[in-house]
Amino acid sequence: MVSSILGSITLGLDKSTVYGQVNFMGYSSSKSALNAVLVSFAKELEPLGIMVYGIEPGNIKTDLNRNTGALTPADGAAVSVKYATTTEDLPTGSFFGPDGALPW
Repeated sequence: MVSSILGSITLGLDKSTVYGQVNFMGYSSSKSALNAVLVSFAKELEPLGIMVYGIEPGNIKTDLNRNTGALTPADGAAVSVKYATTTEDLPTGSFFGPDGALPW
């Protein structure tokens, strides 16, 4: 599932990071809700061998950030493909960005 670092409650409360300084109430809360749904799916689907991950594609150029992001949509898609096709033994219900695991 494609989420966002702005849905991380941990980082949203950390005023020393940029994520703790922005306030996109609708966007952030919808991504936090998605993260909770993702964890529920991970619990339910793990016995069937289905892995579920949250993916933070990175700072993508979009209308939300007035196209100031550092990455292209293709760069963001590559992160999703990376985790959808991984052969690594990663824990289901985890949250990953371009550089690895992220805090919920």
